[in-house]
Amino acid sequence: MTRLALCLLLLATGASATENVIDVQHDSQRGVTCYLLNGVGISCIPDSQLQADNERQLSPHETQPEPTPALAPGRWIDERYEL
Repeated sequence: MTRLALCLLLLATGASATENVIDVQHDSQRGVTCYLLNGVGISCIPDSQLQADNERQLSPHETQPEPTPALAPGRWIDERYEL
């Protein structure tokens, strides 16, 4: 069972004996670095992410303090019913 799972995993990931060629291209006008895989696949990453250390970069809306749901002020619901 383990061998079958391993074989299926290798087939699904496209593992083969051919060597993968990765060509790195930098586009300074757009500020990105692109990786071309075998002339078919392409993946581009902004230079700001390449220069970052291991720390996670926060987007602008994440840097502004906001109340968490537990700390947010509650709303009083005043419902009255009449017959």
